[in-house]
Amino acid sequence: MPRLVSLSRAAKLVGITRGALQKKIHDRELESFEGQVKLDDIERIFPDAVLEDNHIIEDLEKIVEKALKKARGEKLAKLLAPDTHTLAARLQNVTKDHASTKTQINKFKELLTETQSKILELSKTSSTPERFTELSNWINDSIGKIQTPDVEPTSILKKDTVLRVMAAQVHITNTGHEFFVDGSNSILEAGLSAGLALNYGCSNGNCGKCKAKLISGEIKKIKPHDFVFSEAEKAQNYFLCCSNTAITEIEIEADEAGSEKDIPQQNIPAKVKKIDKNSDDVLILNLKTPRTKRLRFLAGQNVELSHGDIPPLEIPIASCPCDDMNIQFHVPYDDSNPFIKYVSETLSNSDSVHINGPKGSFVLDENSNNAVIFIAFDTGFAPIKSLIEHAVTLEHAEFIQLYWLHKNETPYMHNQCRAWEDALDNFKYQHQQLDMTDIQQLESKLEPVMKEYPDLSNKNIYICGAEKMANKTQEILLGHNANSDNLKIQVI
Repeated sequence: MPRLVSLSRAAKLVGITRGALQKKIHDRELESFEGQVKLDDIERIFPDAVLEDNHIIEDLEKIVEKALKKARGEKLAKLLAPDTHTLAARLQNVTKDHASTKTQINKFKELLTETQSKILELSKTSSTPERFTELSNWINDSIGKIQTPDVEPTSILKKDTVLRVMAAQVHITNTGHEFFVDGSNSILEAGLSAGLALNYGCSNGNCGKCKAKLISGEIKKIKPHDFVFSEAEKAQNYFLCCSNTAITEIEIEADEAGSEKDIPQQNIPAKVKKIDKNSDDVLILNLKTPRTKRLRFLAGQNVELSHGDIPPLEIPIASCPCDDMNIQFHVPYDDSNPFIKYVSETLSNSDSVHINGPKGSFVLDENSNNAVIFIAFDTGFAPIKSLIEHAVTLEHAEFIQLYWLHKNETPYMHNQCRAWEDALDNFKYQHQQLDMTDIQQLESKLEPVMKEYPDLSNKNIYICGAEKMANKTQEILLGHNANSDNLKIQVI
């Protein structure tokens, strides 16, 4: 029987995005079977796929790996290499499949041999024995061509075997999401790093909020936990995602946040990790939460920052939810705001700041694979950055266009945007200087977007900036065939 693999595994094998494979299925170049594809078809469509040249998937993995290293303080080797027990279990699983395949091949050989004998018997009583002899010879040749241990497996099959040993795939049956667990990372860490909004609380085995139900496959406890399951939960194979890793491919039922309404409000004490002065008018504030009390949020949301009696500041998060311990903010200089003045003049490394939130609905539409256009005005880039990093981690969009309008000659994170454009094949970055007090310039400044995309009706558009500019942009784009249902706006 042909080997079926999930779209995520197939995409990883040939080094393209899951969205690119979905497009081939949509265009009828590739056949799918309940969300899976044949390895043979992948080999046929991508005959020249070479694992070492998979720059797209490697770029995506580097973004996630970098976030993980910052958040967990782990070495890359620890992230990628399974421990001895996990490696042995995965090898044993592959060996079992190999033995099963060999047994199946031998049974087919026996069936063909028996069929050949029946044909030879029939030929003795036939008026045209030469036709039966011809059929018998063909079967004999076919038996000889059946794969034996001496036959070199296909490139895709070899890559799939390596992938199965180095990483275990997790399927969440109740949501349809899937991700890979590299090395001996916990299932929770791997899911969060893949951009999924899995439910969790302490991430330390105490609260039980990350509990999930094991449907099939094998897991392994990698750290103890204090949470106690009921006897009924034990009987139904419940476990904690934060305390277990996947040994083999597994299917689970797990809670995920479907929208901003599913994210609980949190009050978290954080420490200042670093303050960067990237430009004359923007500070990059990096906070670090406790390991046991990370911030759950959706890309694009806001929080309130507070310290002592100083009035709090509501501000967008500029970092990806996949890095839930290291939270970034882009703080515009404003001497009239007490908290911003405190940040720019007094706050220093290791000082405490409280985070309250999250709030807001300027979040990614994960149910749509439309091309995405992001339009940012000055520090409106902050939530856009969070959304972009989240979309890249999820391999979400068919294509991403970032258009940044800024008052200075060069935007304050210009190099970051250029790096995305260089690293990602489905990402385009454009920017223009704009006098933020002259709204009359706006339509001409948006002209490149309209020329590039004459039909905006099937694009998901996210706009973030000061109220006048953001609202006027929305008005202009709606006048150029943008779909109001696909357009989101955030005023800062």
